[in-house]
Amino acid sequence: MSNVVEKYKSFFSFAFLNNIYKTLTFHDFLIATFPFCLKMREARSERKRNRFVASLRNKQKITVAFFLQSPSIWKYGRLYWLFERSERFEPVVVISPFNVRLNSDKGEILRIMRQTEDFAKESGYRYFQTYDRTRDKWLNVKKLLNPDVIFYTKPYKDTLPQYHIYRFKDRLNCYAPYGIMCIDIFWIVYNLPFHNLLWRFFVETEYQLGYSQQYQTCGGKNTQVVGSLGMETLMLPDYKPVDVWKPQTKRKKRIIWAPHHTVDYLFNFSNFFTYCDFMFELAEKYKDEIQIAFKPHPVLKFKLINLWGAEKTEAYYQRWRDLPNGQLEEGYYADLFLTSDAMIHDCASFTAEYLHTRKPTMFIVKDEHTADHWNSFGQMCFDLHYHAYQPADVEDYIKNVVIAGNDTKATERDDFYRNYLYPKDGVMPSQKIVNEILKEIN
Repeated sequence: MSNVVEKYKSFFSFAFLNNIYKTLTFHDFLIATFPFCLKMREARSERKRNRFVASLRNKQKITVAFFLQSPSIWKYGRLYWLFERSERFEPVVVISPFNVRLNSDKGEILRIMRQTEDFAKESGYRYFQTYDRTRDKWLNVKKLLNPDVIFYTKPYKDTLPQYHIYRFKDRLNCYAPYGIMCIDIFWIVYNLPFHNLLWRFFVETEYQLGYSQQYQTCGGKNTQVVGSLGMETLMLPDYKPVDVWKPQTKRKKRIIWAPHHTVDYLFNFSNFFTYCDFMFELAEKYKDEIQIAFKPHPVLKFKLINLWGAEKTEAYYQRWRDLPNGQLEEGYYADLFLTSDAMIHDCASFTAEYLHTRKPTMFIVKDEHTADHWNSFGQMCFDLHYHAYQPADVEDYIKNVVIAGNDTKATERDDFYRNYLYPKDGVMPSQKIVNEILKEIN
């Protein structure tokens, strides 16, 4: 335990060094530090983009690239197929590296890229692998694909520079958040250079539009409300989810446990170390009544490898794979959500996302400071949760709310879904995005 504590304490010095490394690698000190420099870059990018868009109006096929780093953050499935069915567009998924940093485990990065490639194949997507295994070389997307429209799955500098927005300043760069942001770190969520250099920043509700207008250097002029693209599948009444749960001898209550990755951050939401063994105890104690899907944040494994080592981390994940009434879930989660009965988590974005299912959900509260981090939208979502402050609260929730069905917040969740989450005009987010792009290029 003492080794874990020492590594935990030393992380902050590493985080500082990693930020310097990123700044030097991406050459963005000026635009990341001085707003006037960012505004100048925005203006130059807009002029280049206007010239580029003019050239698209007579182009037969518009290439749309989706930069994907991990299956778990893929939110563009329905949008991809709308482009695929259109005669004007040719979509392609670009598989790019994930969590590249100073102490990256390259083996884990390549494992996730292989997993992402498998996901693309299984989904039937056209894809482009950026890593050439034969030559151990990263490929030039701009030269080989030359995409016209680009959708990013993450806004951070956690990939290689050649797959970041800085290399595609003149293109129609778009982003729909990989999760509905509920915490108040507005500069990360709305005002990175990435957000300001976008052509369109597609957000979920008027609340997010307001945050964008208030905190973005560009004043939110590139932001448009379309609804939650990632949760679109959950809002379709005719969608038939795939049952992804491990077969049992009888139907049991299906609970998702989704721990966050912030085991080493100053704004630490994660309770993983407190509950990592306790959840196995609950799975054993209630094995005749429940099954649990372990749905960790994709970054958590990188953190655990640094703190626990690769062998112990892999053994923990394997234990969930092998549990008769448990399973490990690392991919996209629409089907997992829709076929579940309840959730237990400490993940900020799931605080809003799981509410699309209108099923009971519990938030594990780290300490009294957790409440200080919600934005106004997140606070509404948090209030619709059951709250755990100790392991006994989690067990009580499983017994009384999940198993016994004493769900006192059901009506409130239904009202919130209808008033804030479901599109009031009935038009799904992906269709709104396609309409916006067609309007621009026509």
